[in-house]
Amino acid sequence: MSPVREKPYPNGMRGVIEYDSEPRPYDGDTVGQIAYLKRSRYVLGTEAVERERMDEIARGIEEGIYVGLPIFSYVHGGSTIRAGVGFSCPWDSGQSGFVYCEREKALKEFTSEEDVIKCLQSEVKIFDAYLTGEVYGYRLLDKDGEELESCWGFYGDDEIDHMLSELDAHAEHYLKKDQQERDEVRYWAERDVMTTP
Repeated sequence: MSPVREKPYPNGMRGVIEYDSEPRPYDGDTVGQIAYLKRSRYVLGTEAVERERMDEIARGIEEGIYVGLPIFSYVHGGSTIRAGVGFSCPWDSGQSGFVYCEREKALKEFTSEEDVIKCLQSEVKIFDAYLTGEVYGYRLLDKDGEELESCWGFYGDDEIDHMLSELDAHAEHYLKKDQQERDEVRYWAERDVMTTP
């Protein structure tokens, strides 16, 4: 697989950002659930529900039991979703469900409903990155192509700068380590003591 981004480092090291070959839906703590109708042929959220449950969620949002937004999906070869705003295509898109959470529980964690909404929108964006294949990982390779460090499961293009910064930190660590080893060999060589690198 060709890299999304590559960055050279001294000593022949290089950082590589690649698509995650086995992406999974985000499995960390989430505030909300993304409900979609169970009858869909596509996975369009985190919770597949029957029509009756979808109607309960809609009423719960209207009555203030839940904080939530409508989810719109566009399905044409692949799938993409977003919160609050529909897609312009009238044939392959429409409302597919809701992102929602319990208001009382959420307001114990957040200072305002606006903050809850921002969090829910962010969770939808992360799930959409999974749907569209925008899940990445990075590897730091030595001059022989051997892997020194790696980390996977970064969702969305917004994470690329963060991955580059992590690669920089790893590369700096290995450069310092190499320098320390060279300094130690030189120290002992100056004293006529042979060391094994």
